[in-house]
Amino acid sequence: MIIAAKLLEKLNELKGDELAGAKKMMLSFLDALAGEITIAHGVLGLRNFEEARKKIFDATGKIWSQDYLGATNNISKAISSITTSGSRVMQMLKEKNLL
Repeated sequence: MIIAAKLLEKLNELKGDELAGAKKMMLSFLDALAGEITIAHGVLGLRNFEEARKKIFDATGKIWSQDYLGATNNISKAISSITTSGSRVMQMLKEKNLL
């Protein structure tokens, strides 16, 4: 997701055919990212993963409307959701002496 945020920054610098191609690649990347988050949600069952996936899909809509700042904000919220879940999982693993 951090890579997605960095890529979004670059969209503001592009125009014409470069922008059109970059948007297609960005949307494909976010679709793949949402798929990975969906798998993680299925395995771990943590609500934060579902929230992150929704934020990724919201970002996709923002990209279509060329609201790259809004898309970046949604990606940032998705990152926050995932890191919150990661913290909980780490604590659980430590409590069970698996780490």
